[in-house]
Amino acid sequence: MITPMTRLPLLPTSVIGSHGKPSWWFTAVKAWEAGELGTADMDEMFDDAVHTAIRDMETAGVDIITDGEVRRTDGYVDTYYRIIKNIAPLPVRRKAGPWGYDQQQRYEAVGRIEVPGTGFGLAKDFQFLRANTTRALKATCAGPLTFGSRIHPGTAYKGVVDVAERFAEVINAELKALVSAGAELIQLD
Repeated sequence: MITPMTRLPLLPTSVIGSHGKPSWWFTAVKAWEAGELGTADMDEMFDDAVHTAIRDMETAGVDIITDGEVRRTDGYVDTYYRIIKNIAPLPVRRKAGPWGYDQQQRYEAVGRIEVPGTGFGLAKDFQFLRANTTRALKATCAGPLTFGSRIHPGTAYKGVVDVAERFAEVINAELKALVSAGAELIQLD
């Protein structure tokens, strides 16, 4: 079978990082956070945002595209912290002034880190991407250090290495789901 991957040029172009989000994306996220939009509204908005990212990359001539990571509402991994079980938010150390890493929400492990049975949903996101373009694709997933860097081990883990090792298990399951969904290229950050 000839796939888009087999028709790539010698030096294919790709993207790294999130696609720029349009103003309507931010408007919808704020409305959702204020309780003015429901989950179906957000699903529709995210689908539209992925379509926009796809078309922008296709128009630009990018050979290997992603979904633009536009389903992530607040940073690269912040969206996923909302569904991770057994982590508790810690007080934010600094809220005023220019943005800095010390303004990010941090967490403490209060039990074994778990995710829902569907994981982070990256395989489902990849399937939507695959259904909406004929270009070669790349899936993206944060790595154990990225996920674990903002989670204090608390008493549930011996140290930060144990937290990262637990995320390695979680991410391994996510990567296997992506491969099962047809992902041939995966960017692990």
